[in-house]
Amino acid sequence: MNVFELTVGVLGVVLVAVAGFFLWRQWETLQGLAVETTLSPDQRRFHLKQSQRRLFGSLLLFILAGMVFGCLFLEFEPVQKPLDEMDPAEREAAKQAARLLAIYVMTMLLMVMVMLALAVIDFWATARYGMQQQKRLLQEHQEMLAAELEEHRHRQAGMN
Repeated sequence: MNVFELTVGVLGVVLVAVAGFFLWRQWETLQGLAVETTLSPDQRRFHLKQSQRRLFGSLLLFILAGMVFGCLFLEFEPVQKPLDEMDPAEREAAKQAARLLAIYVMTMLLMVMVMLALAVIDFWATARYGMQQQKRLLQEHQEMLAAELEEHRHRQAGMN
């Protein structure tokens, strides 16, 4: 076993472990949402959509881990002699192997890009929800202060 195979194997195992952990956590979140009755509809909707996004991300991570393990079965050996010295059948086979490898690596990079886009979407959704909750709490605090001020003024008027 060479260093490349060991690295790819460890990377694949780590990806599967991370994907499995987050899949399990999001599944628990969905199960908790099913029995939770104290959440408001917008909180429930946010957590449901967040769990769905993260479950999809975990699925993509499992697929990426499978593709990383698939790298072990691809031939990464470069051509040993120049293409001009090869017969046409060997040349075409070498070109086909290079195309397959390039397409495979591009597909893996596309998976990473989709996962990053999903992470950005999740980040923005969480930030937007946090800002909405912060505004809601500020508004509730303002209303509570206004009610206390009105009560204080009413007591002051009653003392005079």
